[in-house]
Order: sequence, then C-alpha cells, then structure tokens
Amino acid sequence: MEQESGDLSQLPQMIVQWRQTQDEVKKLKEQIREHTIREKAYRDVIMRVMKKNQIGTLDLQQSQSRVLYNTKEKKGSIGMKNLVGQLGEFMNSAEEAKKAVDFLLGKRQTKSVETLVIEKM
Repeated sequence: MEQESGDLSQLPQMIVQWRQTQDEVKKLKEQIREHTIREKAYRDVIMRVMKKNQIGTLDLQQSQSRVLYNTKEKKGSIGMKNLVGQLGEFMNSAEEAKKAVDFLLGKRQTKSVETLVIEKM
C-alpha cells in the first residue's frame, strides 16, 4: 500500500496528538462519571421526598419550569437464559427452544470493526 511521503512524515506527530487526545477524553469521561453519580444521588433524594409527600408536580419559579414525578411500567431485557426458558415454556420442549435459540444466534450477521490500540510494552 503506497503512502504519500507527507502522510508518513506526519505520522509520529499525529500519534502523539492522538494519545494526548485519548488522555483528555479519559479525564473528561471520569468527570462525566462523577457528575452522573452526583446527579443520580440528587435525583434519588428528590424522588424519595416527592413520593413520601405525594407531590406529583413541583413548579420551579426560578427557571419557569416544573419537575414531574412519574411512574411507568418497563419491560425487562430478554437474556439468553430467560429467552430459552420462555421459548421452552411456549414450545413445551426445552430442547426445541435451545435449538431455536442456537439457530437464531447462528444466523446473526457479523461485521468487521477496525480499531487502533496502544499496547504497553
């Protein structure tokens, strides 16, 4: 594969910049993680207080908005063990359910993903 000489001469500098960017992204992700934990803690306390005091809506005059406390039903994920069990119940045969799941898994499409990794020596 032919490379332009300009691309090849810039490669070391591009790698240095890429690694610096990786480090910056790592630091920002850590900050996001910390903020997400703090946000969840606040949300849990607010929800607990609103539920305890049976407050469904709370008007916020400073921001001209409101906070709503909602409850809704959500379906759980279908894990492999759960899928085989439910198919076995439906088909009245655990073996047939296992065959059906294996068939479906065997027919999944695959895709190629290219990555760039730093390996410590």
